[in-house]
Amino acid sequence: MEPTAAPQSTEAGSQIDPADAEPAFEVRLTAVRSGAKVVRKGGIEIDVQEAQMADIQVDEGIEVVKLEDQEEQSYSILDFSDYLEVELFSNSSVFLADLKREAGGSTAVTLHLNRGHIFVHLNDQTTSRVTVQTPYATIKTLTGGTEFDVCYNEELTCVLVKKGFVEVTAKNKKQVVKAGEAGYVLENELPSPPICAPTPIFTDWEERYRQFADAPVLEKELARLPQVPCPVTALGLPLNARILYQDQFRNPFSGWARGKIDNFIVRYAGLNYYRVQAQGPGNPYLTYAPNEREYADVNVDIRALAESESSGDFRYGLVFRRSGDQYYAFTISPQTKKWYFLKSSSEGLEVLKEGIDERMRDLDAREGLSVEAIGSLFFFYINGRFIDWISDPDYASGEVGLFVESIDSPDALVRFDSIIIWDVPPVVLIPDTGAREYCFNARDDDGDRLIDRADPDCQRRELTPTPLPLPGQTLNASTNTPIPTNTLMPQPTSTLQPTSTLRPPNTATSPPTSTPRPPNTATPPPTSTMKPKHTPKPTHTPKPPSTATDPPAPTATDPPAPTGTDPPAPTATDPPAPTATDPPEEPTATDPATT
Repeated sequence: MEPTAAPQSTEAGSQIDPADAEPAFEVRLTAVRSGAKVVRKGGIEIDVQEAQMADIQVDEGIEVVKLEDQEEQSYSILDFSDYLEVELFSNSSVFLADLKREAGGSTAVTLHLNRGHIFVHLNDQTTSRVTVQTPYATIKTLTGGTEFDVCYNEELTCVLVKKGFVEVTAKNKKQVVKAGEAGYVLENELPSPPICAPTPIFTDWEERYRQFADAPVLEKELARLPQVPCPVTALGLPLNARILYQDQFRNPFSGWARGKIDNFIVRYAGLNYYRVQAQGPGNPYLTYAPNEREYADVNVDIRALAESESSGDFRYGLVFRRSGDQYYAFTISPQTKKWYFLKSSSEGLEVLKEGIDERMRDLDAREGLSVEAIGSLFFFYINGRFIDWISDPDYASGEVGLFVESIDSPDALVRFDSIIIWDVPPVVLIPDTGAREYCFNARDDDGDRLIDRADPDCQRRELTPTPLPLPGQTLNASTNTPIPTNTLMPQPTSTLQPTSTLRPPNTATSPPTSTPRPPNTATPPPTSTMKPKHTPKPTHTPKPPSTATDPPAPTATDPPAPTGTDPPAPTATDPPAPTATDPPEEPTATDPATT
């Protein structure tokens, strides 16, 4: 509902929450190939012709329709200034549900995809979050600079990620899909595990899809792939992973701490593993990789096996971004099948997030724990399964190590088999000449040695703007301009209904809007019963001196010389013509001729 008091919010003394203020950038739709349609509140539809632009507001919808026998793909771009870009295609329907600025200058955009395909590109240099909602799934970006494609039809929602991470949620179940992967959500089902979708394959597909109307849709292209995760090495890492540090604990002289440390006994067991034995409940034991390097955005994997004769609780895992007593830790408890994401500071150990994983193995069985750190985002996995993610910006880098906490177990024993620190180099695509320049990825996509906004493909052209009428107005079908209404008669409200593919707006309680004033025309001034709306008459200024070439001033009986746009000569009821002492002034629509 729109409160009736909303127009008063701009008066002196009113307070506006900065978070609710209108964003300081424009949202603009450009019809690149074929046209599009904008649907406003009240069901008003505006056609945006090819090579035209239109400004888009919150609670407005966009439809891109494929014309009959059209061999090319209908194609429009929704441009959110320098923050993000959304490509829309034939038979797509999108609704701009929300747009707001958040604390710290970040931007949050929510789109409802009711039908078709969209490609989303976030700017690397800005902080933006995008949420795409379909009737039964929600896709949310987790990292800056994310690039992903979304499809929706009555049976499924699909998402392909080219860069960054997105979270897919359906029926309260979350699944993270990252670059080089794709995911499905069938109606009334949980999101499927991600499948391998190699980026180069879908870069080529995108170019075909942008051009040709008969190109296969995304869901069909994904169905052709093997429905399996991306291949990994014998160590369980991606094929292109770069190993920064690893230890399988087969060398007792590799540098890890040994001996009696606090209430733990730490030693190597033969050439097989690194053994940490608790001697009673107490403080946690931490040890760090001997290379003493600090890591920021990396992956950390460990494999370990736990034993305990007693039933007391304990937990173990990995530590990262450690500096002094500050660090993060991801740990599990084999006794309770609980996992914890911990944060240590000078004030002690804090649980930032926790949960239960019933698929966790029992004692005397190896578990694999992994953390992927990307900026302030941390994704954690158990035995290769995605568990959850969290964001915390406090610790940007630090050492990596191992963690054991006996809690109330007097005899917990943990055998660490391996630790690996690794990352994946960024994918650099070298497109063919003539490819499209993406405007937000800090790369030269089309090979013309111009990057992003420096490339003419990304510069905003001066196209023909498409006017959007106010609620209650209608458009002239031939000129696509608002038709002025009669100022003496109230304008009836629009009874047009919104299309079925877009969310119907709430018009029952919308406040009435003022009827726009018709444009000024050169007509006689209004009668004395209606006060004309005009600017104050300018004060009299001294008459310039006459020259020899000045025309003679008209007499009192001569009417002003008519022009091509002047009204007919004044009648007996018109104001008197200027006297010979003053040069004549052209009568206007609001001021009579001066005497």
